[in-house]
Amino acid sequence: MTKTSLKKILSLLLVFTFLFSLSAQSVRAQETAESLQNKIEENQKRIEKLREQQAAQSEIVSALKEQDNAYQEKLDALNAEVDGYTEKINSKSAEIDKLESQIKELEAQVKKINGEIEEQNKQIDVTYDLLGERLRAMYMAGQTTEIEVLLTAEDFSDFINRTELLRRVSKHDTDLVAELKVKIEQLNAMAEELEEKKVQIQEEKQTLDDEKYELTVARAELQEKVDEVQKSADAIETQRKANAKKLQDLVDMEDYYAEQNEQYANTIDALARQASQGSGESSGENFNNDSGFPISGSGFICPLQYPGTYVSAGYGTYPSGRTGHTGTDYCVSGGTYGKNVRAIAGGTVILVKYQTTSYGYHVMIDHGNGITSLYAHASSILVSQGQHVNQGDIIMLAGETGNAYGAHVHLEIRINGNRVNPGNYISLP
Repeated sequence: MTKTSLKKILSLLLVFTFLFSLSAQSVRAQETAESLQNKIEENQKRIEKLREQQAAQSEIVSALKEQDNAYQEKLDALNAEVDGYTEKINSKSAEIDKLESQIKELEAQVKKINGEIEEQNKQIDVTYDLLGERLRAMYMAGQTTEIEVLLTAEDFSDFINRTELLRRVSKHDTDLVAELKVKIEQLNAMAEELEEKKVQIQEEKQTLDDEKYELTVARAELQEKVDEVQKSADAIETQRKANAKKLQDLVDMEDYYAEQNEQYANTIDALARQASQGSGESSGENFNNDSGFPISGSGFICPLQYPGTYVSAGYGTYPSGRTGHTGTDYCVSGGTYGKNVRAIAGGTVILVKYQTTSYGYHVMIDHGNGITSLYAHASSILVSQGQHVNQGDIIMLAGETGNAYGAHVHLEIRINGNRVNPGNYISLP
């Protein structure tokens, strides 16, 4: 065997080994993608179940919130009544305080008058004492009768003077006592009048005290109702918070599974980018042209096979003029939602992804020779990952999931992972 022949044999072995390795990696990648897609579907089922539970919890929380609002309205009304009673009680208390102040003032006036009466009585006693002392002195001096006054007088004129003096002294004391007695009577009358006024005010105060007591009792009874309603409201609020916590836990679980799905989807995307590499020529069994639908010169069919199919947004630029459009959008006059979306060529489904943002529900097909196609915004997906489809097979129904304004089919064509303009490969039916 020559060296040249040996080199040829070794080269063939290396090529075979390399091709086998690529095939094995492709199988493993497909199995991994299928496994991840299964996990996504399982998580999606969990998410749907969690959403059902969330809906149920939301209804419970809403119902509890309505009950709580009803209790709060009742509490507000009851507290308003309590405040009304408190205002009336405070008003009565103010009136009572005013009357008590009047009573104290009257008592002070009565006390003052009684003091004046006592002082007048003392003056009367002093006057009587002085008169008695004078009379006693006169008696002790032996001058107790008018005859004695006359006999002891030096002359008649002196007698007259002495008699007049006695009379005047007696009248002065008598008048003074009488004047004091009149003043005492006046003071007593004033004290009596003040006492009567005090009694009248005390009666008014007692009436106010009774009314205040009745208001206080009514307020206490009403406060008991408030406390009962508050207790019920607190129980409802506690239950509402507990259910709100359950609802949040369900939302957190949904977020967890959604995040897991996003990670799985990203992994699937990475695997999808490892799709077939090649010349980018539309040739082979996946382009057998037996779909029965009009085929472009590049060997592809339009994903929507309906009269009135049109392009609503071209590659690279949106109708608004904004750039960055990564594919071509197709619509059907009269309505696109629910229309059949077909594979533009045969191949293997390498990606089935369910998400609520970006592409929404979308499918990716590997057509071989490095050509892949992506179909986005489906309302429903009818194929599964790893499934082989023929050109023209229905793979999904048109919708507007993800970032879409109105139902349409977003189509991307990639050559060795690089996006190209679908308009160069697709003709309208």
